[in-house]
Amino acid sequence: MANMLDYLDWRGDLSFGADPFNAVDGLILTQLSYVPFEGVVSERFTGRRTLADAFAAYRPDEVPEPLRNATFAENMLLFEKLAHSVRFGAAELSGYVRRTDPAIDLQFAALTFFLGDGAAFAAFRGTDGTIVGWREDFDLGFMEQTPGQQQAVEYLDRNFSDGPLRVGGHSKGGNLAIYASACCKPPVRERIETVYSFDGPGFRDEFTRSEAYLQLLPKIVSVIPQSSLIGQLMSSGAAHRIVRSDAVGVMQHQPYSWQVLGSRFEELEELSQSGAFLNKMLAGWLSELDDATRQNLVEAVFDVLQAPDTETFRDINKNKAKNYAAILRAIHRLTPEQRAALKHAISALAASSRHSLLLNRSDRRGLPAQAEP
Repeated sequence: MANMLDYLDWRGDLSFGADPFNAVDGLILTQLSYVPFEGVVSERFTGRRTLADAFAAYRPDEVPEPLRNATFAENMLLFEKLAHSVRFGAAELSGYVRRTDPAIDLQFAALTFFLGDGAAFAAFRGTDGTIVGWREDFDLGFMEQTPGQQQAVEYLDRNFSDGPLRVGGHSKGGNLAIYASACCKPPVRERIETVYSFDGPGFRDEFTRSEAYLQLLPKIVSVIPQSSLIGQLMSSGAAHRIVRSDAVGVMQHQPYSWQVLGSRFEELEELSQSGAFLNKMLAGWLSELDDATRQNLVEAVFDVLQAPDTETFRDINKNKAKNYAAILRAIHRLTPEQRAALKHAISALAASSRHSLLLNRSDRRGLPAQAEP
């Protein structure tokens, strides 16, 4: 079994002139965007430094615990391999931005790479483990534009006036990459060659029907694992490339579990049975919830989760007695509208699960769903 770290062992000594940029390269750059680059990479695009130089200056032991995501150790190994490779070591980094504002449900980070083939790659970070980051993920279900999406559009508009451009992101970062590429100014949009979404959630239907999105669609490369959950949320319109993962369930969302053969992902023709079930279940469940119910549901869940006044989910477990007590008090303070939204969402999820299970059973037997007892 091999992943993107093994890919660097195989292909790291090949320049982009010898082996052109591919989707695995895109995944690698989006994963590196999770590294906290404060004090190492400048926000200014005039202050570039090579990836190798950035690694030499980096001090992982000094990175505060709240800034370390779940794959921090793997990301450091990835960083090291990239720095010592012919393929990426001379790539230049700049435009590092990280902004978090719980008052407006904003968690946003971006980083730009200037590669040896003359193109720039703008990478948008996905959810970083903060509660506000996850809340913004859920805001995608009912808001026409989230604060993160707005920041992503501004990032492209502000920084890319010339030269070829690729854009990408993992998880929420994939959603931001597509949204920003469709909504940026026409002179910027015309320079975009490819947009990569790696297990990124989709969009509201009105966005996927928009002219800007439909024009961008041929440039979108969407990659999801075989039992994807996040990447099947809401509509995308794009055909997914399904990659084999050696993880189980929701852990397939972590890209280090994605399998690579040579310079390509190990692709499958269809989702696993559990992935197909999730696809049907989530589609049915979300169709049952209108915008008002979705908003009330999100507010109810995150008002409860934010009650202990902590920044990350790991913080909640640090003082369980105190924090769990705060959560219980918050549950009792839910408004009637929030309680109704929770009840409706749970009922709709249960009904969708039953219906999807029947569909899957009948699919396996080659029977129409109504023939199932």
